[in-house]
Amino acid sequence: MSDPTGQYEVTMFSDTLETARVHLEVGSQVVIGVEATMEADQLKLLARSVVPIDDIVADAGASGLRVFVDSDAALTPVLTILQNAARDKVRGGRGPIIFTVDTGGDLGEVDIALDDEYPVNPQIKGALRSLGGVVEVQEI
Repeated sequence: MSDPTGQYEVTMFSDTLETARVHLEVGSQVVIGVEATMEADQLKLLARSVVPIDDIVADAGASGLRVFVDSDAALTPVLTILQNAARDKVRGGRGPIIFTVDTGGDLGEVDIALDDEYPVNPQIKGALRSLGGVVEVQEI
């Protein structure tokens, strides 16, 4: 195997290999749980588990989002993305969503919290950031 620091050897027993084989392709990004031992001043790695990095990130735990918008017109596209993600059962922790709208008047910023929790993962955060009217997306 290799990473940005170089190449290294990982031993894997057949039972682990059988369950991990689908994830072990050139260019795959995986997280490998290993048992590390020193033998004759050489580090030996024995693989115990292999999981795609996307699964690790998606299951990293629920966190919510604060979505800063510059007008209430931006709320509908954001809600559409969140509702579609919930409908499609997108992987990821579920968390609360809070909109922060700058009223531009005496009220300043107003927070609007949604009643339901929605899937939150890096892809959803990126999709929200790309929408017109969304100023910033923060984890809470």
